[in-house]
Amino acid sequence: MSTKIVGRNAPCPCGSGLQYKRCCREKDRAERSARDRARAAAQREAVRECQVLDAASNAVMDLVNAGKLEEAEQGARELLVRYPQVPDGHERLAMVYEARGDQRQAAECYRQVIEFIRARPGEFDPQYEQYLLEKLGGLEQLEPAAGS
Repeated sequence: MSTKIVGRNAPCPCGSGLQYKRCCREKDRAERSARDRARAAAQREAVRECQVLDAASNAVMDLVNAGKLEEAEQGARELLVRYPQVPDGHERLAMVYEARGDQRQAAECYRQVIEFIRARPGEFDPQYEQYLLEKLGGLEQLEPAAGS
């Protein structure tokens, strides 16, 4: 495939001596079309995977809200394994610990989410980090002092 634009009546860049339209033009078009189809398929798959992640993450939140904490914890741990590239698993696990009244564990999970997003500057809304810091601050106030 040629890397620069070639006029259809220009000599073919492959060196055959033929006009581009009579030599490599159709092959180049087919290659471009195949790349475009592959790119579109990859984009569709990425959207589908995001939808699956959102549904799984929301399902854990629903379980927490319904008081089904064992199932919610299992779902959060599955998020950690299946989607290590996003912070949802740690945040959902923090929600489980909060619902159980385990502020220390919840705070640790929120710290992991904060660390995760700080390691990826520009990928997350700064308000998300602020929200997490406020959650963390509230939990740390509730934690019993060491040695109590």
